[in-house]
This record gives sequence, structure tokens and C-alpha cells, in this order.
Amino acid sequence: MQNAQKTFSAAAVSIVAVLSLTCISLAQDPQRTGWRPIAGSKAPINIRGINYVPESAMSDWSIGRSTASATDITRFEVRAGDEWAEDRESGENKERSELDGYKRRFPHGADIWGAYALFIEPGADYQSDWTAISQMHGSKIRPFHIHFKRGRLIIYSEAASPRPATNVRYSGPLNRNQWHNLVFHLREGGADGGQLDVWLDGNKIVQFVGAIGATGNEAYWKFGIYRGYGPIATPFAIQFANMEIGTTDLTSRITAPLPVK
Repeated sequence: MQNAQKTFSAAAVSIVAVLSLTCISLAQDPQRTGWRPIAGSKAPINIRGINYVPESAMSDWSIGRSTASATDITRFEVRAGDEWAEDRESGENKERSELDGYKRRFPHGADIWGAYALFIEPGADYQSDWTAISQMHGSKIRPFHIHFKRGRLIIYSEAASPRPATNVRYSGPLNRNQWHNLVFHLREGGADGGQLDVWLDGNKIVQFVGAIGATGNEAYWKFGIYRGYGPIATPFAIQFANMEIGTTDLTSRITAPLPVK
């Protein structure tokens, strides 16, 4: 009887161990818990009226879309060595998982608005020269780009004149493992007409008037993860929800963001 009990106990421990490992595996592999990977596809993904093109290593974890019908959430992850094919061919030592909205461009001087929610997943800190998590790119210059590094959200602006310059417009702590709401308003222009406003969780964190962007620039939105110079050992993952980019005034989203369901 005692031998039978010992055998049963050992088997129970083994089952618990297997179940525990399975739970850990599921937790560490988000593609098995409600995400549809888009690996291997270069077809544009339409999100609220803009067609975005994937730029990633095309692994199962690189870019995923939520499978829940009521949500509009996209997940990005970069692991060591995750290079986009064009970066690899050019010899650039970068890692990325991004969606590129270059098919929808905004002319210089247009009032561009954006609103979205972001969630940086828990993880270890890591060292990289930069980690852009969204950027207003362009045909000539990036008017502004948003980074996350060592637990801080950092916002840069760029201007082509009166001389090429990149400036930090905001740097502040940002908690992981919780949703944050961000709204921005951009107008490219010279010293008397350029403007960048950014609100985070209802608070205005950037209020800049001055030279930003470049004459003739055609701006377009990119979001996801873009980091260098790698390979960087620590993986990094972020989720975005309710991505709205366009020329419609989104002031109302500052105090009443769309819910993340």
C-alpha cells in the first residue's frame, strides 16, 4: 500500500510539473494565446483606413494581430538577431518588427493627428543605442520619433533648417505592464509655423512651436520596434491598440480615449 501511494505521489508530482511547464510555455509564447502571426506575409494590413506593410524578420513572434473580434490590437516582438531582409542586405546592424504606413503620405504643412494606446510588456532592461517604438517618417526627414529606453519614454524632433538638428522634446519614466494613451498633433513648418504637441495619459508632455520637418517632406507613420545596434540579447515586446492616424482633429481623445477591450 505504501509503495502504491509513493508511486501515485510521484506520478502526481510529474503531472504537476508538466502542467507547470506547459503554463510557462504558453505564457512565454504569446502567439499561442490569442494572437494570429502574420509571418511570411508581405500583404498590406489595413488598420483604420491606412494600409501598413510589415517589415520584420518574419518569425511567428515578430508581428501578431489579436484574434478577439472586439479588439484592434497589434503585438510586436524583437529577439536577438531579428533583422528585416532589407537591413540585412544593406549590411546595417539593426533589428526591427514594424508596420510601415508609407502608402498614406501627408504633405508638408498638413495638420496630422494621431491617437493610440500602447502597452510595453514586462521584461528585463537592455542596452541599445536606440529603440524607436513609433515614428513619423518622411521622404526627406523624420519630423519626430518616440523611443523607449531604460524605462523612459523619449520624444525627439528633427528639422532640416535653418540647419539640420535633432532635439529631445520629452524624457520621462513610463511604466511597463499597463496601458498608456497617447495623442499627438504635428504640423511641419519653419520657425514661425512648425508645431508638435503630445499628450500622455491626458497630460501634455510636449508643446513645441518652431522649425520641424523639411520643406517638401511627405510624412508617413510607422509603429512597432526598431532598434540598434544589435544583436541585443534581451527580447522586447510591445502592443498597440486603437491606432488612428490622419488629418481629423483628435482633441477629444485626450480625455476620452477609445477603450481597449
